[in-house]
Amino acid sequence: MGQQRKKEMRQDMKRVLSNLDKRWQSVAHMEVCRQVIDIIQREVESPITDVLAWVPSFAGEVDLAGVIAEMLKTKRVYLPRVVGIGAMEFVEIDSEWALNLDKGAHGVLQPRCGYGEVLDGSRIGRLAVLVPGVAFDPRGARLGRGGGFYDRFLERTKNIDMLTIGVCWSMQVVPRVPTDPHDVHVDWICHEDGVVRISA
Repeated sequence: MGQQRKKEMRQDMKRVLSNLDKRWQSVAHMEVCRQVIDIIQREVESPITDVLAWVPSFAGEVDLAGVIAEMLKTKRVYLPRVVGIGAMEFVEIDSEWALNLDKGAHGVLQPRCGYGEVLDGSRIGRLAVLVPGVAFDPRGARLGRGGGFYDRFLERTKNIDMLTIGVCWSMQVVPRVPTDPHDVHVDWICHEDGVVRISA
C-alpha cells in the first residue's frame, strides 16, 4: 500500500510541477535561493564549509544557480554524478562548472568525467546537503523520484557532521509523505515562502 501511495503522490506532484508558470518560477527561483543562502550563512550553530547542490534536470525543479554562485565565493561546492545503479558521488566544482556538464543517467545534468575532485569525507568540515524531492512534510519526511540516490548517499555519510536542507516549492509541502524505514528525513525545509526547521 505504501509503495502505491508513493507512486500516486509522485505522479500527482510531477503533473503539478510540469505546469508551473514560467514567469512565476523566474521570480520564485531567486527567493528560494535567498532563503537557502540565509540558512547556510546565518541560521546554523556552527559554520558550513562545504555545500552539496544540484543542477535542475526535471520539469519544475528549483534552480540553485544563485546559491552555487554565492557559495563559491567562500565555500567548497559540489554537484552529484551518478556512478552506478542507485549510487552517486559528489564532485567539487569551480566558477566554470556550467561549461563542464554532461547528460548522465535519465538525462540528468552532472559534472563530466575528469572534471573536479570527488568529495572526500576526511577533508571536509561541516557539510550542508541541499536535498531535492517531489514532496516533503512537516516532519521532514521526503518523497524522492524513486531512485533512492539521496537515501543511500545520506545513509552512507551519516557519520559526517552535516545539515540536510530539503529544497522545494511551498506547494510541495504536504500534510503527510508516505515513508519506509530506510527513508531519510531532512533537518530543514526551504521554499519560496520561508523555511521550516524540523524538531528533533
